[in-house]
Amino acid sequence: MLLNFRTDEEDREVQVQRKDGRWVLTMADQEIPLDAEQDTRGRWLVDTHQGRRRLWVAVRGDERLVFCEGKVHTFRLPDPEHDDAEDEKSGGPNLLAAMPGKIVRVLAGVGARVEVGQTLVIMESMKMETEITASMCGEIAGVHVQDGQVVAQGDLLVSIVEGE
Repeated sequence: MLLNFRTDEEDREVQVQRKDGRWVLTMADQEIPLDAEQDTRGRWLVDTHQGRRRLWVAVRGDERLVFCEGKVHTFRLPDPEHDDAEDEKSGGPNLLAAMPGKIVRVLAGVGARVEVGQTLVIMESMKMETEITASMCGEIAGVHVQDGQVVAQGDLLVSIVEGE
């Protein structure tokens, strides 16, 4: 996932991705491998070469506010018109997790016909439930999550094949 890290002076591009079973944060051509897991209180425990950190993430529009060690770090999603990664665009056949969280309930199965706006998955993040809805009419080609599963931001939840 591509993010922009906002400092007082400028926005810096940050890439977050899975690589060889670990998370890798790439900023200014420097790769930082890390392990991250969410605890039962909604905190994230992140291990890097600098040690373990506890952090919280809040969503505000296209921004992600990361609270860590008394500071707030602001990350902003890039402008969709300038994002070439097809899976990151909204409104396609793949429904992706917009933020890390836990799947509360999957409401549709493979082969089910769906309409635009139909709720397919209910997800909990930061103690708030979010309904993930179909962005197109069609048939469910794949359900890639199950009730109780913890997902990361950008994880594939449901695939839809376009229908009439």
